[in-house]
Formats: sequence, structure tokens, C-alpha cells
Amino acid sequence: MMRLAADLHIHTVLSPCASREMTPPAIAREAARRELDVIAVCDHNSTGNVGAVREAAAAIAGGPAVIPGIEITTLEEVHVLGYFPDDGAAAEVGHAVTSSLPAWRPVARRTSPTGGVPGPRDPDQQLMDSQGRQTGIERQMLAAASRFSLSAAVELIHRYGGIAVAAHMDRRSFSVPGPLGFLPPDVPFDGLEISAAGVTRGRAAEFAVHQLPLVSSSDGHFLEDIGTGLTVLEVEAPVLCEISRALRGLEGRRCLIA
Repeated sequence: MMRLAADLHIHTVLSPCASREMTPPAIAREAARRELDVIAVCDHNSTGNVGAVREAAAAIAGGPAVIPGIEITTLEEVHVLGYFPDDGAAAEVGHAVTSSLPAWRPVARRTSPTGGVPGPRDPDQQLMDSQGRQTGIERQMLAAASRFSLSAAVELIHRYGGIAVAAHMDRRSFSVPGPLGFLPPDVPFDGLEISAAGVTRGRAAEFAVHQLPLVSSSDGHFLEDIGTGLTVLEVEAPVLCEISRALRGLEGRRCLIA
């Protein structure tokens, strides 16, 4: 059995709210520098940069295993994390979610009052390759709520063999308790995520009453965030089926908040 340090919620430049420094190679290097064994790429409403981060991590000796993921914004404006067994399953879910979003266009650069043109600015919602080169721009509005309800989003994740985790339960915004005020008993979550700040403040205990596995991640939008929230996995291998067993405490596997 291996004891692995995992940060299961990291954004790339594809997420509109993430720093432009969050390129696939930069994420892979920083995760390796922090000696993380497992990371998950969970961009908002898209899985478009998952493969690039995986390739970047594979090019680093001792680089982390990469779990394909997504952070879905539901109709209720709740964030749900989905983790998948392979890039193909992730891509299917990503396509379904992204296709449900309204169209988006990059904002044109404005001239200054004196007629000058501001310096170049990297566009938002960048699709990249493993070298950090832009390969395209996502044209759907990733910051918008999808057309999937909370229950439909969880069902979609499960349909493709994924694990569904309620994101940052201890926050007021975009958490299940935020807009809903409670955890719906008929939505079959596989786990609950507590933010790194929530763990520091001792808030994890208040969510144990739901009798669901608890994890913590960085929700990294900047390089310095990576690894600030950690889950320890005691598993046979850094793959989704083993993480699923760890969440359920099966066959000696365990999942612990660091």
C-alpha cells in the first residue's frame, strides 16, 4: 500500500478566474517541486486542458499522476467536482457541460484616451498543449452556470464512471449549503470537499455529520496555491478506482485530510 499526497482541485489558464501563469508545464513543475504524488485538473465547466497537464507531468521525472476532472457549475450555481477514470470519459462529460453554456467572445482591447494601444494581454479561456503553447480559445462562457441541475450533474458524472464530490462545502459562495442551505439527501455524492482554510479553522468536523468521506484540496488558481490543501491517500496505485476504494474505506484503503 502506498501513502500518496494528493491535491485534487487545480485550475489551469482555461478557467477564466485562474492566473495566466497556470500553464500545463508550470503546474506540473510546481506539483513536482512540492512533492505531490497525485493532482487533479478541475477547470470550470471544461476538461480541455486535462491531457496537456498529463503530458507535461509525464515528461518530468517523478512527476505527479494526473486525474482528469472538472468543476461543474450547476443551474443552482453550486460547484460539483467530477473525477474520471480516463481522459475519454472526462472529454464526454466536458463536451456535454461546455455545450450547455452560452457563447462567449474575448473582450476586444481598448485604446487609451490619448489614442495609444495597451500592451498585449493573454486571452482568457486558453486551450494549451503540454509545452504551454496556446492551441485555441474556448468559445463558450465557462464562468456561466451550466444547464445541469445539481442532481443531473452528479448523475452525469456517475454515468461516465466518475466520482462526484461537493466542492468547498465550508464556503458561502458556490457551495451546496450556500444557495440551498442544506445537503440534499437524494443527491448521491461520493464525498465532500473542505477548503484548506476551512481545515485550518477546524471546520471539517462539522461536516462529518453527513457521514460522507471528506477531502481537502487547494482549489489552486495560482501556482503558490498548489499543495496548500492536501488529501492523503493510502492506495495501491494513483488511479481513480483506487481513490474510489479509499473514499469508501475498502480493502485497507484510506482517505485522510492532511
